[in-house]
Amino acid sequence: MVERFTLGDAGYIMYSDMLDRLRERFPSVPAWRLDQIVTAEHDAITGGILQIVPAEVESGAIEMLSRETDERERQDTLSDDGEVA
Repeated sequence: MVERFTLGDAGYIMYSDMLDRLRERFPSVPAWRLDQIVTAEHDAITGGILQIVPAEVESGAIEMLSRETDERERQDTLSDDGEVA
């Protein structure tokens, strides 16, 4: 039987909650610097490899890539003067 656990049990925290705590603890540090440090720390711990992402990331990537591909295909069917080949 597979043991169920939450992301919190596995040592994961919500990104926005973490930023809120950091902003409260270091109010004089600009938001861009907090983000830079968090990104560097994440990369140092994980090697920069995302192991877990929300499922919506994949569906959003598919949507964006589909648009890019469709646009590229439309442009490939036009000649230099804008007429359909």
